[in-house]
Amino acid sequence: MKVTDPVDRLLSEARAQLGYTESPTGWTVFGSWWAKRHGKPSSWALEPWCDMFVAWCAYKAGLLPVVGDHAWTVGHAQWFKARGQWGHTPRRGAIVFFDWGGSRDIQRIDHVGIVEAVRDGSRTIVTIEGNTDNRVRRRERSLANVAGFGYPVYLPAPATPKPPATPALTWTETMMKNLPTLRRGDGKDPNDPKRWHVKTAFYLLHARGHGLAGGIDDTVFGGPMEDAVRAVQRAAGKRVDGVIGPETWPVLVRVS
Repeated sequence: MKVTDPVDRLLSEARAQLGYTESPTGWTVFGSWWAKRHGKPSSWALEPWCDMFVAWCAYKAGLLPVVGDHAWTVGHAQWFKARGQWGHTPRRGAIVFFDWGGSRDIQRIDHVGIVEAVRDGSRTIVTIEGNTDNRVRRRERSLANVAGFGYPVYLPAPATPKPPATPALTWTETMMKNLPTLRRGDGKDPNDPKRWHVKTAFYLLHARGHGLAGGIDDTVFGGPMEDAVRAVQRAAGKRVDGVIGPETWPVLVRVS
């Protein structure tokens, strides 16, 4: 029966090579294949072959474009990271990169394999690796030496946790946000929509003990009103500029 699941296809090709051993000279079919594919000298067939083994399995499974066609483990890991397919959560079918020094530094990666299974609550992984004891072997590894995982597109990277939602504004915060900034001269024009906000501020000043003398137009922000605003700001420890803005409206309404 034809295997259609991409992870199963990749693992099937890897399992079929279990026990393969390099020649006494270090030659492997995987290195030879990779050298020919990339026009490299035949000596490449003798190079460390863990990543060329991964590429060979991907090629056989028809997954080379999504698993990667690499011989250098560092470059392979960088390839995944540049595509946003890099992380630290073990997943079946992921490509696992090791640093025997125990860091997560991509530049220090030493080895690569394919994750066959995840065990012990994600504390242990079972892998199939090439060039381990000069053979293709199944290994059981802890995460201590795992630098990270590459997630081919058939295996989307775990979603980045969303930041906490911004709390909804209270009605007073919404009101403060929507109030306009008022300054001297506002309201002189009879058609100025700020006239009614000036009137509101006028009576809030009265309520805060900084009322203006009688006979002053309560819809025009004039000199006396500016003086009263400065007095309120000074008493509240706010910036004294005579302007009713985001700092001064809450003082007048007493919401902060």
